[in-house]
Amino acid sequence: MLSTPPTGLLRALFSKRASLSLNARTLLVCLEALFVLCLCLYVILNKQIATQHEDKIERLLYDKALAIHQVNTPDNNTDTQFAPVFYHQGNLQEAQFTQHWPKACNPVSTAPTSKIQQFRCENGVRLHAIQTHLNPEQAQSAQVTLWAVHTAGLSMLSMPVHEAIGLALLVLTISALCSRWISHSITQPLAEITASAEHMSAGHYDWRLPDNPIPEINQLASSFNHMAKSLQERDKVIRRTAYKDQLTGLDNRAFLSLALRERTQSAREPLSIVVWGIDNLDNINEVLGHEVADKVLVKVARKAARVCRENLVIARLEGNVFCMLLPRALLEAMLKKHCIKRLLHGSLRVQNYQLDIQSHAGLAHYPEHGECPDSLMRRAEIARQLAKKTRQTCIVFEPRLEQRSANRLELVAQLRKAINEQEFCLYFQPKLNLRTNSINQAEALLRWNHPTRGVIAPGGFIELAEQTGMIKEITRLVFRQTYSIIALCTQQNIRLSLNLSALDLEDNSLVDFVSQLHEQQPDAARHMVLEITESAAMRDPEQALEILNELAAMGFQISIDDFGTGYSSLAYLKRFPVTELKIDRSLVQGADLDTDGQIILESTIEMGHIMGLLVTTEGVETQAEFDLVKKLGADYVQGFWLSKPMPFEEFKLKHLVGNHDELVPYI
Repeated sequence: MLSTPPTGLLRALFSKRASLSLNARTLLVCLEALFVLCLCLYVILNKQIATQHEDKIERLLYDKALAIHQVNTPDNNTDTQFAPVFYHQGNLQEAQFTQHWPKACNPVSTAPTSKIQQFRCENGVRLHAIQTHLNPEQAQSAQVTLWAVHTAGLSMLSMPVHEAIGLALLVLTISALCSRWISHSITQPLAEITASAEHMSAGHYDWRLPDNPIPEINQLASSFNHMAKSLQERDKVIRRTAYKDQLTGLDNRAFLSLALRERTQSAREPLSIVVWGIDNLDNINEVLGHEVADKVLVKVARKAARVCRENLVIARLEGNVFCMLLPRALLEAMLKKHCIKRLLHGSLRVQNYQLDIQSHAGLAHYPEHGECPDSLMRRAEIARQLAKKTRQTCIVFEPRLEQRSANRLELVAQLRKAINEQEFCLYFQPKLNLRTNSINQAEALLRWNHPTRGVIAPGGFIELAEQTGMIKEITRLVFRQTYSIIALCTQQNIRLSLNLSALDLEDNSLVDFVSQLHEQQPDAARHMVLEITESAAMRDPEQALEILNELAAMGFQISIDDFGTGYSSLAYLKRFPVTELKIDRSLVQGADLDTDGQIILESTIEMGHIMGLLVTTEGVETQAEFDLVKKLGADYVQGFWLSKPMPFEEFKLKHLVGNHDELVPYI
């Protein structure tokens, strides 16, 4: 920013565009004040000198008059000989018309007691006159007029006092105007700079300060303008960073919330949001690494961007979750053309890997499902979670889903309280030994004795316990309760089965916990069976194999539960220390009416026997199903046909008191 060229002083005083530095302006005012001070001092001193001079003239006249009146008085006073004295033989009036009398003299009032009369004449001449009487022995005239004059200087500083005071007031007025000019030239730019600073603090950087004629202020304004421009550019970078996902280049959650808020406030048509996630991204990341997982995210983002239009916003919310904001009509058209389905499913080629993408989506509509942006995204996420759980492509939000989620959150809080206050108990379901036709085994099933909801089966809370990690504490609770009654079961030849979750097979501390119980009751392990699902064992086969081998070394039997519902690897199954297969109810139900079902069930039982395992059929509920599994050679039967799970006291009365059946040896 360039400053304006210097101008004259007078123009500087009255022009807003004048260019004088603050130092020059201050020096100007100081010189004016100094001039006024010197002028006042000179007038005061000049007045004192003039007064003294007049006094000397008057003494001179008195001395002369006395000398004339008294002839014998010597006139030798040298102090009064500095001015000429004129005289006229006659009175004062006649003396005024002599040739020596100054012109245009006017009398000046004096004190009544003073014999000296004063006159002010032209050209600054001051005249002092006195009348005296001659000695009778001298001249003929008895009256003599004596006068003396002195002339004041003609310079401006010899002016009268009132004129000097007027000049001083004029100079002071000019100084005040200059001071106001300086003050205004400073305060106005500073006020603009202060206002600019307030704009900057509010986040507005698009203003600029105007040029200023004062170089110092101009430099400060230039610095402020440069800072504002730098902050504006930096703010643009920050905004781009704040509203863009750095990996995929899509918008992020912050921008989506902003866009959703703006569009809902000015919506002229119904809107929809679609939230979807790459559900198998964790597996890709774990197996192939972060680099491949990031490239998968980038390719999915590009795939989503290809369906993007001007009235459509696509954002990456977090991790593997994406969101799309679009008009309802466009969404319906995309659903009809299966665009959403192609977006959610398909395969991608990344670094010579052909990867299958598994995604599920949740939909929420504005304004039916909410008018608040946060509520819409939250409800779409609730629908997505349900779609993921039920393995559906996409689900539209319904109000009942939110209540279900709220109940789940409440249940999680209550679950922690239930663990601390030991609200869990064990129910027992007998298993019939088809070889001896006796009850010598039972499965211990967990129940939550809720204070208000009553008894809750495992299906109502086990999934939550696994998601929150509380399943580990629940498993330890089941072990403690089982160990507390195992002695009675041992006396009556009853073997108990316990369930282990997938997280238990990844918990190395479980072995240490069970070892402590085993040290207190070494014989208890021989009367207990640990049931694991095939899907749980296959999550991390090597880790599961290590833990199961350590438990088997203590004497525990291992059983594969829900066999036939997962994707078991028979090679791993052969390596596990398994002694029993429990065939899932899905293979038993309706097998008595379905020839193909009978063939599958028979083949499964035969495969278990070939592998040297006992085979238990679960979920037997009818007499026909019981007859079929008995005919096909199952070893144990468990289900409602035989007995429902019952509390320990009931189980003890029916199967422990007086029951002396021998344990069937495992083959």
